[in-house]
Amino acid sequence: MWISKIPLRASFLGGGTDYPSYFRSNPGAVLGGTINKYVFIFALPLAHIAEQRFRVTYRTTESVNCVDDIRHPVIRETLKLYGWSDPLNIATMSDLPGSTGLGSSSAFTVGFVNLLHRMRGIELTRYELARQAIHIEQNILKENVGVQDQIHASFGGLSRYEFTGETFRIEPLRLTSRRLSLINRSMLLVYTGAQRSASSIVEAQEKRTKSGSNKDYLGEMYEMTRVGANILEEEGDDGGVLVRFADLLDQGWRLKRQLSSSITNSDVDNIYLMGRELGAWGGKLLGAGGGGFVLFFVDPEIHPLFIERFGSGNTIPISMTNEGATVSAIS
Repeated sequence: MWISKIPLRASFLGGGTDYPSYFRSNPGAVLGGTINKYVFIFALPLAHIAEQRFRVTYRTTESVNCVDDIRHPVIRETLKLYGWSDPLNIATMSDLPGSTGLGSSSAFTVGFVNLLHRMRGIELTRYELARQAIHIEQNILKENVGVQDQIHASFGGLSRYEFTGETFRIEPLRLTSRRLSLINRSMLLVYTGAQRSASSIVEAQEKRTKSGSNKDYLGEMYEMTRVGANILEEEGDDGGVLVRFADLLDQGWRLKRQLSSSITNSDVDNIYLMGRELGAWGGKLLGAGGGGFVLFFVDPEIHPLFIERFGSGNTIPISMTNEGATVSAIS
């Protein structure tokens, strides 16, 4: 059996500048990293005498004989793209719900591309892996997606990624272990209780971006990625640095709200305001908007207040991880 393990991600700054509609004519950048929550894809070759050639298990279960009959779009189109015909049993699981702003859809695409290649004895570079996942989502499936999620899932780690034209550059952040430890102990996710389709949420934003209405906002958000990276890497008191960085996230969240009227709603706003009232240094809604998880940077000593207010099931501590997508085989 083969296991593909792909990290989810937390995007701190610059989200929206990673869409081709923006970075093909303006420099774009994001600052963020992978977290210790994962998507898992399990694959087991089936015997040719099996009743169905393909069995796919996710929110539902499909058993079909032809790739074209698979309803899961990423699985169907990826199998077709690589000419896969051998019988296969595929199952997927995730530490956290999908469609919640953590990049799970693109993480799955990265992981499935990686899985199929490794099963054939091919090891893609991180760059090739990200590029192929982007091609499937943007060009084959015609999804309204950017490029940061595929890159985060492929490379892993806390980095600033810059996008210009058809190229991207990686700038890993250089942090002391003490500062990274404080970051990890401070981060909390609070679930809004709502899942949403990122592609549909982004549609209105993309219209504004293509018309030029978001150019000033996105330009400022791009510059914030440099400021944020400099803050995290500067010398000085770790606590003071993190407070300043969290305040920058708050500024970025206020800017992001201007990109489209569908990015936030009363439920999201109430959770964010409550978190700040409880003492959070700052934060933002993760992902395209409309629901999912709100990220807070909070003094570890007052984490219990958040658990008491939002509930232990809705309050999830996370930490950064350096690993990108991996595949292993179990005999």
